[in-house]
Amino acid sequence: MPQPQPPRKLEDQFVENVSRYPTYFVTVLLGGIWAGVQPFVNLYRKSPTAGAMVTLGCLLLLLFVYFTLRGMTGETFLPGWMLRWSSGGLS
Repeated sequence: MPQPQPPRKLEDQFVENVSRYPTYFVTVLLGGIWAGVQPFVNLYRKSPTAGAMVTLGCLLLLLFVYFTLRGMTGETFLPGWMLRWSSGGLS
């Protein structure tokens, strides 16, 4: 008859449980990315032109929000490194 195993320590159970969190985090992260990308993949399969237009529209919307927030914080339209580069001062 096999010997019954002694109950595991609470610390061992805790470490084993916490060691599962990185895998859970990666799984949730990849699932979220896939859920966000999947409509674009389906759209590209259906109509590549429409997919490209939607992607371009999303990019332009993000740029609009970026430059609007830069303007609201008092930043210049172009970043400083671009201003230095355009005036020939980039080294």
